[in-house]
Amino acid sequence: MSQMTISSRIGRVSAPASGSRARARAVDAAPATANNGFRLLCVFLVALTFTAVLLLNTVRAEGSYVLSNLEVEATALHDQKVTLADELAGKESSDSLAKAATKLKMVPSTSTATLRLSDGSITGVASKVDGSRTLTVDLPSTGTAPAKDD
Repeated sequence: MSQMTISSRIGRVSAPASGSRARARAVDAAPATANNGFRLLCVFLVALTFTAVLLLNTVRAEGSYVLSNLEVEATALHDQKVTLADELAGKESSDSLAKAATKLKMVPSTSTATLRLSDGSITGVASKVDGSRTLTVDLPSTGTAPAKDD
């Protein structure tokens, strides 16, 4: 049914028996008292939701910023590690060590002796290297040089 039909039926209220005309009165469907507490609760919940979303987005953005900085730092540290590993590999190569020893006027040894630390025994026989250079070591505990035996 359309509203026109309903309003026309409502308008046809039968007249009272006494002959006086009945007055039509408008009735409001809303309650007479305003429910401001419910409205305030709804506004508070909406404001609370917006605040929570804002805070979560801010924390997420901050975390993303920190993560980005840490990734940049990790990349820089990885590059430094690779560079240092390459430098170390170059310095510990036999050619590099031989050049450094030559700069220090060292000569290759013809025989070697090793010291076993567990029992203090010496394995092998070390012989004097041919060369005119002698080496004097100053002992730090006494401050005097040992006697030369040529």
